[in-house]
Amino acid sequence: MNSSSFLAAVFGVFAAFASTAICRDASGNERLELGPTRLFFAGNAMVDMFARVDQSVIDSLNFAKGESNGITPETFKALGEKVQVESKNPGGSSANTARAYAYLGGKASYFGLIGEDELADDFDSYLGSYGVDMKTIRRPGTFTSQLYSLVTPDAERSMYLLFGASRTIVAEDVDASVMDDYDYYVVNGFMFGTPGHIAFTNKMIDAALSRGKKIITLFANSVCIRKYSEHLKPVAAKSAYLSGNLEEFSKLYGIDDKEELFLHFEDLTSVRKLQHKAVIITMGGEGAYIIFRGKRYFVPPTGVEVVDTTGAGDFFAGSVLYGLLNGFTVEQSGEFARAVLSDILTHMGTSVSEDVRAKVAAIKHSA
Repeated sequence: MNSSSFLAAVFGVFAAFASTAICRDASGNERLELGPTRLFFAGNAMVDMFARVDQSVIDSLNFAKGESNGITPETFKALGEKVQVESKNPGGSSANTARAYAYLGGKASYFGLIGEDELADDFDSYLGSYGVDMKTIRRPGTFTSQLYSLVTPDAERSMYLLFGASRTIVAEDVDASVMDDYDYYVVNGFMFGTPGHIAFTNKMIDAALSRGKKIITLFANSVCIRKYSEHLKPVAAKSAYLSGNLEEFSKLYGIDDKEELFLHFEDLTSVRKLQHKAVIITMGGEGAYIIFRGKRYFVPPTGVEVVDTTGAGDFFAGSVLYGLLNGFTVEQSGEFARAVLSDILTHMGTSVSEDVRAKVAAIKHSA
């Protein structure tokens, strides 16, 4: 082979590789499901309280920064004496995701246990105001779970929970036949925290799959990967949709290289395997990827000045899922998430400002 032939062969291989790489990028014009799609959520119902703190407060609690951990009533009370609450609203990872999905116009129902107190009233009315169909139960003799979301100057949130009624969920609390009315059951990583949670979650997964319905799994927090990976990974394998951040995916699947991780899920979403319909991987300030049909679509970061990251992953998942499951394009699905996050990232707490509705309406009519 002469030198010109050799170079032609080399460039031919390079061109083929480049073509393959380009083909992995989706156009964003694809639509995954026409909808309307009904989701059933279950989670730890709680009321979140938000406060700004110095790093020293986080260090004094002896938990990893950025995670979510349960604390004793004594520690919770002492913490309340140290911080000044700036905002308070009902939350919990599953509730946040349901709220985003319903806010955008999706059909979402939420189950959780609340106590016999005013916080229970607040929880139901608040989620209901976002369009969530409430299926909560008040557990006699208990209080509604509460959480401090403490935000350090770098805008990172660390969460400390005082568990009440939400911790008492058992399989018998919901009849499996409830899944007759829904298309997907949404599994949340925090719903493996107790034997009762595990039994409940497994029952609902079986109820969905045995009826020909599907599963969505939200990893929720890196602490869920560390504590519950033995439960999460087999459930994830059965799920049509997955959502989590890059760290959570890397830890659960043991793949540290980002490109290798993306290729792994391009393979699992390809027509050849189709284990998952779509995989949503967030990367904080670097944006996110939606991987589907063996391709990837990049969702740019919001570019806003971040004040509080509490609930960001939950709202991103709920917003993207709304688009993917209800007839919108992949690009529109990402834009829904950017519109919602551009708001909630810029203030303390997870309430969505009224002016976001106009942005959402514009995205819906952009096709």
